[in-house]
Amino acid sequence: MRKSYEHHAQLSAYYLEDSFVLAITERQGRFEFEIEAVLTPEHKDYKNPKPSEQHCYKNIKLIFDEIERLTWEQTSFKGYRDASGEVDYGNIDVFTFDGDSYELEGDWGKLKITTRKLWVEEKEQN
Repeated sequence: MRKSYEHHAQLSAYYLEDSFVLAITERQGRFEFEIEAVLTPEHKDYKNPKPSEQHCYKNIKLIFDEIERLTWEQTSFKGYRDASGEVDYGNIDVFTFDGDSYELEGDWGKLKITTRKLWVEEKEQN
């Protein structure tokens, strides 16, 4: 039975629907999203949002490694420029999993990944 990402141990402290995909990297056996991620109150680094922001954010990489299968069902790498001039590729609107099978979808496209290795690498905040 497919579950939403919130039920995955590596992802339960993030809210991906309001997070911003900054880059996507695909290479042999590995797939990465660079994300300005929304932290939930359960995250160890959560703080009340800054007055000018809706959420508390942290830059992360969402890494799928030793991929057994990756299938793009559609792609669209249209970037969006925000008020500060930075470009992002939208959000991760759908992220479900069943065991080692992951399905993700957003403005950037739709894909299916089969892998046993998924982790989050958090970047240090300045």
